[in-house]
Amino acid sequence: MKRIVVFFVLLSLRGSCQVPAELGKAMDQYRAQRLQEKIYVHTDKEFYLAGEICWFKLYVVEATSHRPLDLSKIAYLEWLDGNNKPVLQEKIGLDKGHGDGSVYLPLTMRSGNYKLRAYTAWMKNYGEDWYFEKAISVANVRRSAEASIVAAAPKYGVSFFPEGGNLVEDIESRIGFSLTDGYGKGVFGDGVIIEDDRDTVARCTVHRMGIGSFVLRPRPGHHYAGAFRVAGGQTISADLPTAYKAGAVMRVSPEGADNLRVDLQSTTARSDVYLVAHTRGRVTVAEAGVLRDGKASFEISGGRLGEGISQITVFDAQRRPLCERLVFRLPSDTLKLVVKPDGTTYGTRKKIDLAVAAADGVGKPVVSDCSLSVFRVDGLQSAPVNHIGSYLLLSSDLKGRIDSPGYYLEHPEDAAALDNLMLTHGWRRYRWEQVLRGDKPSFEFAPEYNGVIISGRVVDGHTGARVNKEVVAYLSVPGTRTQFCPWYSDSLGTVRFELKDFYDAHEVVLQLQNEEDSLYRVDVVSPWSDRYSDRRLTPLELASGDSSLLVDKGIAMQVLNRYGGVRLKRFRLPSFIDSSTFYGVPDFSYLLDDYTRFTTMEEVMREYVRLMMVKKRSGHFHLPLLDLQHTEFFDEDPLILLDGVPVKNIDSLMVLDPLKIRKLETVQRRFFLGGTDFKGIMNWITYKGDLGGYILDPHSTVLDYEGLELQREFYSPSYASEGEAGSHLADFRNVLYWAPQLVTDEQGRGGVSCYSSDIPGRYVVVVEGLTADGKMGSGVAEFEVK
Repeated sequence: MKRIVVFFVLLSLRGSCQVPAELGKAMDQYRAQRLQEKIYVHTDKEFYLAGEICWFKLYVVEATSHRPLDLSKIAYLEWLDGNNKPVLQEKIGLDKGHGDGSVYLPLTMRSGNYKLRAYTAWMKNYGEDWYFEKAISVANVRRSAEASIVAAAPKYGVSFFPEGGNLVEDIESRIGFSLTDGYGKGVFGDGVIIEDDRDTVARCTVHRMGIGSFVLRPRPGHHYAGAFRVAGGQTISADLPTAYKAGAVMRVSPEGADNLRVDLQSTTARSDVYLVAHTRGRVTVAEAGVLRDGKASFEISGGRLGEGISQITVFDAQRRPLCERLVFRLPSDTLKLVVKPDGTTYGTRKKIDLAVAAADGVGKPVVSDCSLSVFRVDGLQSAPVNHIGSYLLLSSDLKGRIDSPGYYLEHPEDAAALDNLMLTHGWRRYRWEQVLRGDKPSFEFAPEYNGVIISGRVVDGHTGARVNKEVVAYLSVPGTRTQFCPWYSDSLGTVRFELKDFYDAHEVVLQLQNEEDSLYRVDVVSPWSDRYSDRRLTPLELASGDSSLLVDKGIAMQVLNRYGGVRLKRFRLPSFIDSSTFYGVPDFSYLLDDYTRFTTMEEVMREYVRLMMVKKRSGHFHLPLLDLQHTEFFDEDPLILLDGVPVKNIDSLMVLDPLKIRKLETVQRRFFLGGTDFKGIMNWITYKGDLGGYILDPHSTVLDYEGLELQREFYSPSYASEGEAGSHLADFRNVLYWAPQLVTDEQGRGGVSCYSSDIPGRYVVVVEGLTADGKMGSGVAEFEVK
């Protein structure tokens, strides 16, 4: 009999030990099926005048490891006003998880704070809370009267967050609170917790950033509320969550130098419980425990948790989440970036050498991809306090506004502030209810892995109603560089055209392949996200004492634009652009200037073009090519392109002036593309890329479409010679240098050189960077120009 009892006990223990592993496996599978991106944007500064240029560098990483992710090739940047209305929009090309660009802030921009947000098409599958966002201040010296000089009277609110999720009667709980103004910004205040509107049972004070905590044991049948006094004597009141009669409460506390203790107290006397901890979806701890007399404890060594935010969840015997809590482990193996000028004080128009050193947490030199900015600081523009590390490890994994996230990483001694932050902010990436259901993901937006995806819908040309029919559609970009994409629509009439390295603004031509579809058209769908986070912008407050400073900055901006305007408008294509055609190397290529010129297209084709027939059938021209693979002529006409635009009526091609044609390329084999196949390709290219007088099919749709932004060259003058240094041309730059592609070598060394301008003052050097294995870091230095 004893053997039987022991057998069942062992069987029960084996089963309880399997549950944590199964929970961890479910999370790992969920994460593996949902590859996620994060974007961080480093801007050259954070305060601008309308009329200046904003420079930026994008870092795109895998959300769990923070390693550069070469998935999306396009990033979308928007500057939103206080009503979430886009003021500026740009598409930026990405290569191996990095991209950079610039935007001119027009003189029509009003003074105010703007929300700079960035995302990819793939990120739209996970919601707007995943987008990168930061506040950018813009002052318009020509419209300064519109600036917010005095802020409106703030509205305050307080929220309560019981540790673990819920209050339970007769169980002591730690409760976090967040005291904020109407913009979600934390404010200082102190308060009391009142029972039944009579007795004060606890007192509490904001510790930092509007956040604090207190302890309460709710009594059965009683009601609790908090009353807080903020600046100006205003009192804010709110009810605490109602305590449950049954449930569990979690308490997480430090145990020694680097360990955590998780205590669970429940109204259930005895039961199996399971603890699972994961860091950004990667399970690091999975353990089983037993409630005895309603209590259970777990000990977690700090080294088992990943760096950054981890979520600790305790499950009951039925695998239902009982309590959840966020904790933060400070990073130890970060990227250490040190930037050092070769001096502390410089004269105007003097050379400045900046050395950058990169090392890991133990001081070993590392290769890193960095961006560096050198700019002047004053009463309006200060050195940034938030960097890539605080965003990727903290802000990007918390829901809601985080005030001064850089503070928590720069002040590890203030453990209470960091713990209160974890207590009052919810997790937003992984929900165990979704994980345990095991649902397979479905994605509305495809990753733009090869280039821009232009999405559209086939609709009725008269009514605009969606056509639920499969059709073949073409998209072309007229020009000397052949850009053409066919697509076979789905049953809902949705089409997605993919264009590689599609830069600058162009006209695009949309056509349907078959004549019987001429009553339809293709409507292009905007690629911009129409969903916005609930983070509010605080108003821009400009003190009256800033007026003279704004005037000086405005004069400097106008002088720079006046005398450096040409240099500020130099653009170039990125070095990684691929200019080849979609069909690769043609079978035959003809430069018509190499031959005697004829006056008709028919003569050109008959005399020069090999392995092609020129014939008429029913009074219309046909141009079948020889199939080189089967050594016989195709029985259909090839895909005929003119500057990338399909020619559906060959007769209209034959009447063109051949003297406007520069080149012909032919592909003489069956070619498959976009779910369609063609009996060869004939690609005519004019000198100007203007179709050479060809008239488009009347059923074509022509529209202007913004491609990727060209890269602007940063203007940095040299004063190496006496003549250059003695130039009478004013140099009023406040951003001395911007280097978005600074790479440290295997010895961890890198550097740049620049020259000071004619504006004296204090200047800050900010460098941010990322390594291939996901280490991130930043460095700051200062110098003065006299």
